[in-house]
Amino acid sequence: MEIAEELAKGQRAISVTEFFEKNRHLLGFDNKQKALLTCVKEAVDNSLDACEELGHMQEKNKDKVTLPEITIDVKALSDNYQLLDEKQNIGQLIVRKNEFTVLYKGKSESKQIRAGKLTLSFEDVTFDISENNDKLTVLMNGKQLRLKKNAPIFLIKIVDNGPGILPSKIPDIFGRMLYGSKFQSMRQGRGQQGIGIHSAVLYSQLTTGKPAKIISKIKSGKKAKMMKVQINILKNEPEVMEESEEDYPYESGTSIELEIEGLYISGNKGLDEYVRRTALVNPHANFIYINPNGEKITYKRVVDALPKEPLSIKPHPEGLEIGIFMRILKNSTERTVSSVLEKELSRVSRAVAEQTLKSAGIDTKTKPQEIDRVQANSILKALQSLDLMRPQTDCLSPIGGEELEKSLKKEYSPEFVKSVTRKPEVYRGMPFQIEVAAAYGGGIQNDKAVLMRFANKIPLLFDSASCALTQSFLGVDYARYGLKVESKVPIGPLVFIIHIASVWVPYTNESKNSVASYPVIVKEIKLALQELVRTLSVFLNRKHKSSLFQERISLFDKYGIELAYSISKLTDIDEKKVKAKIEGLLEKKKEEVKANVEESLSKGDVISSKIESDTSSGEEE
Repeated sequence: MEIAEELAKGQRAISVTEFFEKNRHLLGFDNKQKALLTCVKEAVDNSLDACEELGHMQEKNKDKVTLPEITIDVKALSDNYQLLDEKQNIGQLIVRKNEFTVLYKGKSESKQIRAGKLTLSFEDVTFDISENNDKLTVLMNGKQLRLKKNAPIFLIKIVDNGPGILPSKIPDIFGRMLYGSKFQSMRQGRGQQGIGIHSAVLYSQLTTGKPAKIISKIKSGKKAKMMKVQINILKNEPEVMEESEEDYPYESGTSIELEIEGLYISGNKGLDEYVRRTALVNPHANFIYINPNGEKITYKRVVDALPKEPLSIKPHPEGLEIGIFMRILKNSTERTVSSVLEKELSRVSRAVAEQTLKSAGIDTKTKPQEIDRVQANSILKALQSLDLMRPQTDCLSPIGGEELEKSLKKEYSPEFVKSVTRKPEVYRGMPFQIEVAAAYGGGIQNDKAVLMRFANKIPLLFDSASCALTQSFLGVDYARYGLKVESKVPIGPLVFIIHIASVWVPYTNESKNSVASYPVIVKEIKLALQELVRTLSVFLNRKHKSSLFQERISLFDKYGIELAYSISKLTDIDEKKVKAKIEGLLEKKKEEVKANVEESLSKGDVISSKIESDTSSGEEE
């Protein structure tokens, strides 16, 4: 037998699910803390997108708009052990009150313990489990195994009041990776690849052996549909393990329950902080959060209107690559290549299409399927050499400056709050928009500025060092604006927010925690921050001058009585008259100093005289 034939026996195609089963770190499951947060995040993203889509449809139909209501309930369920012999990992034991579950070779068996003993049988092995004075003993085919305690098991439950899902679509939406409507859509949304919620279902299945429990109700249904769904990893296909009908707390909506192995901690990269920041940049939504400690926190909406609806746009020639362009030509239903350019690409008119084809030496009436790779490359190069209009920007839905400021005021009650929204820009033919905001004082307790990063209204808590948002933030020379700085970070009770909204956020990996450093993105962030910090500098200058003014007035107030007494003794003038005269002069001086402060602020004075107005010129520092 040929060696090639022998090697061919082991060659086969693998499904995308099988790939991510072995490479789940690419999706944000590289440690237990991130895994818990990622599962919650993916479910909340889906819920927010669905609720907003429902509201926008109601607006179009002139119906009463339903604003998002999201419940996030996370409970610690059970202990979790690794089963080991002398040489290898055998399986996993999950203990939930009196129920014991063993995961072995991708299969699971569960049973209630009675009289301190139980037996779980698989095809080739039997596990005997006993419990005595809280001490567990596990035998596999009569041989005792070692138990290594793992991270605990959590039950995650996310409930929304969105439009619900048709029962026939539930299995694919939660059990088939890369299935969804967002990947093909050229408009801003939280999801992009059609991987997110499927990866959470997959992670749940891998770590606890439990299927995802989905309950969904559409408006016309009397009852909600419940399905327990898992993924056939080899085929990337959904498997419905159980289904029934249940009640639902809203007229319509969807809930998902996942049992996963995770780690709950507080802090800037924990689950509590993720929920708080999500509420901060989604001011139109109500969030009810019950954390694993049983604490219930409600984040009430601060605005009663949905954000602007993002509209789908066509691909722009600037961002097209030859492979994608050839697929557009091949799959088009248009009769001529000229019609494809005009109707399926953004900012290409009939005149531009005809001019492009003429320069490429191609007949305008050629069928698109007849265009070969060389001709397609000539057409694309000709299009990209033209000075076309930028793509439409109505595909974007920013948070909004006023809404962002309201959120910050509600969260911190700051002395100062300001936001800056840049005009939309384009990278690789993809529209994007930058929003920044800052808050100072009030309830902010930190000694150094804290940066909060967001992409399409999603908090980015990890991989900050490699992120364009962090690099841009650290690239601004805050000392030029009179701010005290330590390790490139402003000192003081400050919070900065940077948000990028785009039809396609250029994440550095599939875990979606870091944004790639395209020069135009970095430039836009820096310009927005410069404008923002300039305004902050004016406020701090006023605060500084006001402080000096108060010190001077305090001195007069402190020594006014003694001064009146001394002058009275020296001049024989009645002390009350002297005191009244001093108080009159003091009030006059207060008004003079106040007028000087207001005049300096009206001129836009700042602490540093080196600052130049670079915002209008569009140049960096």
